[in-house]
Amino acid sequence: MQTNLDKIIEQTSDDFLKDIKENFSNIDFGVIEDRLKAKYMQAGHSVMILDGRRGIRIIVDHGGNEEQSEINCKTEIKIFEKCGIKVTEHTIGKKVYSYVIQPEKEFYQELEKIPDSVWIEMSVTRTISQNILGEIEKTAENIGFTLEEILQLMAENTYITDLRSKMKKSS
Repeated sequence: MQTNLDKIIEQTSDDFLKDIKENFSNIDFGVIEDRLKAKYMQAGHSVMILDGRRGIRIIVDHGGNEEQSEINCKTEIKIFEKCGIKVTEHTIGKKVYSYVIQPEKEFYQELEKIPDSVWIEMSVTRTISQNILGEIEKTAENIGFTLEEILQLMAENTYITDLRSKMKKSS
């Protein structure tokens, strides 16, 4: 039996996707990402989209309560699932939520072959100001992450962005 929350999530995700395309089973990740970014901007939400070794982590700071976090997070997860994109984990906190998606399963399976030691050696801290580090740390704490974990994700994102750029040039 569907709860009221389930009905809201189902209807909201359908409306979001039908706005893009009537048959939403094959909508590309990039199209969804662009629409979500526009939605976040219109609503005044802060968002970080980090391409890490386990998938693309989306972290949204919307400033609302935990109930709103749950609705937003589960709706976005439902959007990706309806388009055949795997969601591997999610975290819901007060004012902030986060989830990981894998739009290219094979790509992330290849990244899993890189040893943890290689990933851990990556660093981005020298390029970030203290003010920004403080904001990142607050957001991280709100969803149960440490500053180090978020910085690790940012380093992975830099590596994967460079990797994708090299892959495009060689094809």
